Amino acid sequence: MRSASSIRDDKSGFTLIEVLVAVAITVIVLTMLYSSFSQLTTAKRRVETENELIQEANTILLKMRHDLVNVFPRGSINSEVPPPSAYSYFSGRLEGDNSRIVFTSFAKDPTHYSTQSGQSEISYYLVPLRGEREDMFALMRKDNYWIGNDEAGAAYPISERVLSFRVNFLSERSPDSVAEQRVWEWDSSVMRGFPKAVQVHIILLGDGGHEEVHSMIVAIPVAD
Repeated sequence: MRSASSIRDDKSGFTLIEVLVAVAITVIVLTMLYSSFSQLTTAKRRVETENELIQEANTILLKMRHDLVNVFPRGSINSEVPPPSAYSYFSGRLEGDNSRIVFTSFAKDPTHYSTQSGQSEISYYLVPLRGEREDMFALMRKDNYWIGNDEAGAAYPISERVLSFRVNFLSERSPDSVAEQRVWEWDSSVMRGFPKAVQVHIILLGDGGHEEVHSMIVAIPVAD
């Protein structure tokens, strides 16, 4: 006959079923916690990417705005050759689906030294990037204080994840319309001056395929 103490010992501990149930519950809880953590991490990364793109786009647009509000016709500049009479001090054109804009401005890079003028020729244009996507570009800014010498100046990328860079120009109102006319190309030597305003439209691509679209309109002070 078994004693009472031995009976109590047989009933102590966990059965195999109880252990399996406990393990299953633990796995479920850990899976839920991991899923929640993964979602939070993904959301945090997405927000950080969006904020980074917004900051980069704003930096680009602020830089362009600063350059554009300081545009001025080519005057007494540091050039090796006499300026041609039909020199285009403000031009924009399409290169494929994107734009190139070139203008003379007093927004010269302060690290460049010019003995005759603070004026410089500023260019914005795209250069294709080598990578998995063929539609990715670097947006370049070139600062050329030797105006008229295309080999001079310094160019550097201000963004290397551009999908699109489009610029159009607002001209005088037409006699038949109260709306300002917008054109994709401009040449000051033909148009006889500056546009009234410049509209810039840029699309950046972030991690995970997120696209950030920004645009602005900059009034040209010397056009009035």
